[in-house]
Amino acid sequence: MILIKYSVTVISVVWIHIASCVASESPMPQVMYQWNIIEYEWPNDTVKQAKTASGEYIPNNSAINGIKLYKDKVFVTVPRLRPGVPSTLNVLVNVTSPKMTSSNMTSSNVTSPNMTSSSMTLSNVTLLRPYPNWEMQTLWNCDALQRVQSMEVDPHAGHMWIVDTGYRESMSNVSTVPKDACPPKIIIFDINSHSIAHKYTFPLDVTGVGRFYLNDIVLGFENGAARYAYISDTLAYKLVVYDYKTDLSWAYTHPNMVADAAYKNLTIGNETTTIITGINGIALSPDYQYLYYSSVAGVGLHQIKTSVLISARGDNAKFAAAVRTIGTKVSPGDGMAYGSNHNLYYSALGENGIYKWDVRKDLGSAAGSFDSIEMKTHAEFVSDARMQWVDTLAIDGAGFLWFTTSRLNKLFSEGGVQHHEPNFYIWKVYVGDTNYMTVARPTLGAGSTSSSILMICLSVIFAACLL
Repeated sequence: MILIKYSVTVISVVWIHIASCVASESPMPQVMYQWNIIEYEWPNDTVKQAKTASGEYIPNNSAINGIKLYKDKVFVTVPRLRPGVPSTLNVLVNVTSPKMTSSNMTSSNVTSPNMTSSSMTLSNVTLLRPYPNWEMQTLWNCDALQRVQSMEVDPHAGHMWIVDTGYRESMSNVSTVPKDACPPKIIIFDINSHSIAHKYTFPLDVTGVGRFYLNDIVLGFENGAARYAYISDTLAYKLVVYDYKTDLSWAYTHPNMVADAAYKNLTIGNETTTIITGINGIALSPDYQYLYYSSVAGVGLHQIKTSVLISARGDNAKFAAAVRTIGTKVSPGDGMAYGSNHNLYYSALGENGIYKWDVRKDLGSAAGSFDSIEMKTHAEFVSDARMQWVDTLAIDGAGFLWFTTSRLNKLFSEGGVQHHEPNFYIWKVYVGDTNYMTVARPTLGAGSTSSSILMICLSVIFAACLL
């Protein structure tokens, strides 16, 4: 009876995966939102005009980077990479616009390809509403949000873990010590009650001053609740760990976290950008046992067990003894995402797209162990000439991979972004996968596949994908 039940379960899993494989053979990414210039939902026109006159709002200087989803809400970040960004954390809202002109026809999730700047009909325009409010976007107020690059949403508790890297008045010289800057912090915000659940300020011995930039974040669960935050520091070249239960943090450094000089010149389209950013994209396995990371200026993919990150408490020697380089990406990249079906997706900046690594396909050569797995079978997943600087990736609960294209290569170019052409996109593509946090209490360690029957099932699934 047990064997029959198990066989039925296996067949169901195989069938689901076959459907996923078929769906992923020809992925068709959809443009959900696009903007020429980012526009915000202002309290009124007087406030907007005042912010524009004072230089607090410079329309061409906002670029969407981060994205996360919760229920029917889409949250995005606009890190203050250049002056004149009025709001760094936002939620997308649709409003009805009485007319569309060349200056305000900047965003729509229902824009027709034939719509022109002379269109005068009503349209839904997507604006960025400051989240949780305008007051929390106040510069130089250390209780407010200064520069948010990334956040992560615990889908079980409805908590958004917001990483505020602090504000630097100018990003042109990142080595200088910011004057009167607010220190970096984590704010855990309860989306359902619309209130701050917790706040933690990082000590100087973890993040330091001057050259640092807290970037991407993933959450590790323990006993069914989010406890650990793993954060990349892309300018100090560190991996930061925060323990919510003890309210303590520590950091690791390693040579594979730095910007590789061989990849500092990145060409996208016909423009070459010099990048100095190191460790950036990070991803976590669905059993919370393995963390993966990579640098923007670099192509190595690295793996470290979270048990080491937790127990070593900042001991770089123990980190170095445990970290592994498990593969080489096709191009320098930015964000990454790991799905509950063991697919790792990574940004490929030089390819204007996303590559996919079906981790299970490489388990056979690793004797079924994630401790010795190597990335060999990654392949192009989606690509489009408009996907300039694929930035952040996020998987929703309906099987879709969402991602932003921030066009940072254009933002930091001499001419900057121009209002007469689309610059920023939010895409989604069906992957038949779910978020790595789908199961808060995983019953089977995803990092251990010693069971021979599980390996047989994996082989069947792999064969099915080849049909």
